[in-house]
Order: sequence, then structure tokens, then C-alpha cells
Amino acid sequence: MKNIALMKNMIAIVLASVLSFGANATFMTVEADGGFVMKDAGEYTLLDGSADPDQSDGVKHAGVRWGGDGAFSSLILENFMPDIDLLDTPYMISKLTHNNFVISAAFLPWLTEAEILGDLMFTSSNSGGIATSFGSSIITDAFTADASSKFGVGFKETFNQSDPGNCSAEDEDGVAGGPTHVFTSGCDDYFDYSVDNTAPLPDTLPFSIPFYIDGTSYALEIYISFDADGSTMLPPGRIWTEEEVSTDLYTFVRLSTIPEPSTLAIFGLSLLGFVFSKKRAGK
Repeated sequence: MKNIALMKNMIAIVLASVLSFGANATFMTVEADGGFVMKDAGEYTLLDGSADPDQSDGVKHAGVRWGGDGAFSSLILENFMPDIDLLDTPYMISKLTHNNFVISAAFLPWLTEAEILGDLMFTSSNSGGIATSFGSSIITDAFTADASSKFGVGFKETFNQSDPGNCSAEDEDGVAGGPTHVFTSGCDDYFDYSVDNTAPLPDTLPFSIPFYIDGTSYALEIYISFDADGSTMLPPGRIWTEEEVSTDLYTFVRLSTIPEPSTLAIFGLSLLGFVFSKKRAGK
């Protein structure tokens, strides 16, 4: 019985230390800095009031609209800067709204392609920053320097058709050779999310960034959701939006600890001892 009580206390101490640290610490601030860069010469209006749509200067814009006679489609991006002070909790860093409505052919050429370019910047009063790998204590981008990650989103506006059967075939997931998308109304539009990561991190969402903060290893997961509370995670690949519908896409980050090997060993031994003690008690 004493062994069982000891093992239970060891497990409780390990769990309590992790939970109490996560509840009381402010780990970092994440700032999203994204905006639109148009990729064609279609007719559109920049929603920030810019008169010249030339994007050669690298300026990112918060929104763009195209169409006429009261029928417009638009893209709007909102950036946020949350403080990450709880573990395993979604924090919204951006909201992308696509108002996807049928545009008359009289207003051709309209915007057909755009790109969202952005950065995630990480600041903290704690020591550390982005690590070279998960579980590593070697810092590659320190909080005191330029801890950041770049991402991009490609947008495609498809030509509107009264019959979805007349829409041109497009790969469902953006990977050539796979199944084609089944259009639900008019011609659906799509977004391709990508990230300019250094190896071995992937260039698609969702993905995680390794951090080392005040002597502890963490993983910051970045993912896309249709839900404003971040309760669901969209899989990698192409994201479709339906005609005559306004769609919101949210980007979230979520920070989690990566247990140290010694902590895992203690926890594992505690569980083994607990099981062994139960077997002995049952004899």
C-alpha cells in the first residue's frame, strides 16, 4: 500500500509541476503580419485606399475587392497579436474572410489570382527562442534577435458558371494526379496554404515550430480552422470556398511542452511501479 501511495504521489508531483507552470507563465507574444499581393492585372480595388495597385514595392494590403453593379467578391485579412500564457490552448493570429459572389462577365477582367504573404514574429521577456529541432536547447532565432517564420497563401478565383458541370476540372487537394474537385455551386474558389520553412520542417499547414524557453522545450503548432474557437484543424492541402457564401478561415497557434527525457523516465518508472504494486496486492 505504501508503494502504491508513493507512486501516486510521484505521478501527481510531475503532473502538478507541468500544469502549474503552464497556468502561471507568459511564454511569448506572437504577432502576425500578413497582407495581399495581387498576381495579375485584373480590375480590382484595394480596400486600404491605395490608388496604385502596383505591388513591386513589396507593400502588403489588408483587402481587395472586384466586380461591379452591386455584385462584388472580396478578400479581407485581419492580423492579431496574442500573448501565449496558457499551454494547449488555441490562440487566433489571423482571420481571412472570402466573400465569394457571382460576378458578371461584363466586369472582366477581374482579379483571378492573389497571394497572401506574411510573417510570424515572436517576442518574449523569457530567455530562448526558436530551437534547431524539437527537444533541442540550441537556439537558431533568439527572442532578442529576429525570431520569425514566413508563410504564403495562394488564392485562385475560378470563372463563374451557371452550371457547375461547366466548371473546369481542378485537383481536389492541389496534388497533380489526384481526384478532381466536385463543384457544389457556380465555380468554387480555393486557397493553397504554404510555408517557407527551413528543413526539416514541412512547407504545409498544419506544422509545428520547436522552441526552447527558460530551459524547457516546447512545440508551437500552427493550423487552419473554419471555427472561431479553433476546435477543429483542417488537413494539409487545398481549401475550397463555395460560391454565394462568405467564408472565414482562421489561423491558430497552440503551445505544448515537449517532456524532457528524465521526466519521461520518472513518469514511466512510476507507472510501472504502480502496475507492479497492484499485481502484488492482488495476489
